[in-house]
Amino acid sequence: MKGIFVTGTDTNVGKTYISCQIALALKQKHINVLPRKPVESGCKLVKGVLLPEDASLLLNASQTSSSLDEVCPYRFAQAISPSVAAKLSGESLSLEQLKIACLNNISDNDFLLVEGAGGFYSPICEDALNADLANELKLPVILITEDRVGAVNQVLLTINAIETYKLNLLAIVLSSPTINPQIKHANNLSELSHLTNYPIFSTPYSQSIPVELSEMLISLT
Repeated sequence: MKGIFVTGTDTNVGKTYISCQIALALKQKHINVLPRKPVESGCKLVKGVLLPEDASLLLNASQTSSSLDEVCPYRFAQAISPSVAAKLSGESLSLEQLKIACLNNISDNDFLLVEGAGGFYSPICEDALNADLANELKLPVILITEDRVGAVNQVLLTINAIETYKLNLLAIVLSSPTINPQIKHANNLSELSHLTNYPIFSTPYSQSIPVELSEMLISLT
């Protein structure tokens, strides 16, 4: 199975933005990208239906004929971890359900792009973490972190967690949604390059992913 699992060091670190940029880059190479964000919390109620904003962005970026229900079948209004949101909604959500949702209608010719919910060790359902879903899918992992103070510590901790699961960490991406004055004199890219051998890229918002990262992803197809 061809694809990647996009995870983060935390929530709101740029996973969806980078995932959309990945989808756009692959579509430009005529690769059929099928996105999956199997569960999303913090969904807004629109005309009586919970709308998963992140999943909608992924669907638009991938330009696929998949339905939003295929991309994100499990949706919750509470802006908390999916495992807690499911309980508060009186629903049961298991790792097996999420795995099935990710693999639904995926063929050998498709590139599966799965985005987790929260950080790598965040609970994603009642019996599993994001790490467990990544482990079930056995896809190469892209790790996203926000380029800010504390990023080096968070990245190194998450690398250790990914290695514990013996997953293939393909690359690390430092996302930059805004110019943060706290990192004016810091260089997380340089620091991490000295502390790990994994490929590391910096991608400011409003820019496409680096060509080198795009080429790495294309090589998976």
